[in-house]
Amino acid sequence: SDARAGRLLDELDSLKVALLGGELSQAQLDRLSRAVREQRAATDDPKLESVLDEIETRAAVELAKLEASRAA
Repeated sequence: SDARAGRLLDELDSLKVALLGGELSQAQLDRLSRAVREQRAATDDPKLESVLDEIETRAAVELAKLEASRAA
């Protein structure tokens, strides 16, 4: 739905600001992952699913970097 798509875009924008400011949190990545899952459940568009795959991959990379920095 449009509301889900808007929420996903809001989460992506918040992630971008956090990354640029060096203040990314696990909660932000969790919210983004949840928004992606909700959007994926609501679509059968292969192009959109491809974009969602890319977002999920980027979120997983950022989460791994965040966890690695906390462990160091």
